[in-house]
Amino acid sequence: MAYAVVMAGGNGTRLWPRVRQKSPKHLMLYDGKTLLERALERANALVGLNNVFVTTNKDLLDTITGSITPLLTHNVYTEPAVRDTGPAIGLMAARIATWNPEAVIVFLPADHVVLDETEFNKVLKVALQAGETIDGLVVIGVTANEPRTCYGYIKRGNPLYVEDGQPVYKVARFREKPDSQKAARYIKQGGYLWNSGIVVGRANLILELLEKHNAKLKPGLEQIMASLGQPSEADVVRDVYLTFERISFDYAVLEKASNIYMVAGNFGWEDIGSWSSLARVSAKDTAGNVFSGRAISIETSNCLISTSDKLTATIGIHDLVVIDTGEVLFICKKDRDQEVKTLLRRLKQAGWEEYL
Repeated sequence: MAYAVVMAGGNGTRLWPRVRQKSPKHLMLYDGKTLLERALERANALVGLNNVFVTTNKDLLDTITGSITPLLTHNVYTEPAVRDTGPAIGLMAARIATWNPEAVIVFLPADHVVLDETEFNKVLKVALQAGETIDGLVVIGVTANEPRTCYGYIKRGNPLYVEDGQPVYKVARFREKPDSQKAARYIKQGGYLWNSGIVVGRANLILELLEKHNAKLKPGLEQIMASLGQPSEADVVRDVYLTFERISFDYAVLEKASNIYMVAGNFGWEDIGSWSSLARVSAKDTAGNVFSGRAISIETSNCLISTSDKLTATIGIHDLVVIDTGEVLFICKKDRDQEVKTLLRRLKQAGWEEYL
């Protein structure tokens, strides 16, 4: 029995001002559908709709349930607070383990673009099979074709076996988001792949590794497990979850455990974490521009321009992001779009929180 959990708890602040506190990035449209809708379609193709779940933070519950098929609204669970992917994965693994401890779960971020759905499905099915049979977790590494600093990297180890033409590798090590020099070195050395953030494993093994490598999480997860299905469940989950530290699953488990394996994929993947990442997978004109809305330009190149209800006209601009929501006009150089978080801190300091 396999399950898919689509993780839809993040806000995606670097896509401000299109993304706001009540409008998370996985509800952005891409080619006519939201990123969340596309993630749910991929999950359905893997495990069937009845075995697809969504986890989100409690503040986004109404937004999420109002934007997905009614057939899935009863499969949406909430995290009582924002605590990153470590506790979020632990909580969903605990829920599923109460039904079937040996169940294999694939955790899928809700904000990815996948251009080759057929290849994605093939790679993930191999990972699900590996997660069922080997004593370890399986991650998906994505072919790294340039030295990006916005992704973590996986060092490929020796192959364990081949399934359906796809090798299952031992992971030699994880490297967190490097600086530009290290990223360039990884690409030159070869054997490094981008960490997609997709994790596959049996429910009981996920919990075992979380508890083994994070002493602070162990008693809380045990309390939650004991409360599930009991009248006290909601209160216990809320009270315990609030005590958890904020930690990613990468830091909590993947960088510490020795039994981590990888299936490599090359399926046109992009983690939509910034405006430049969205531009990379969007249709462009002959000058490399991405236009959304009504725009006209002269000698404009390599820009991303998105407007709501007004004409945008440009002459002689290059390498810019221009986003007009009607309420906010945002302009920045493409190579500085990672600094949006700093801008949002200044907005908060200025007392203009209505724009967050």
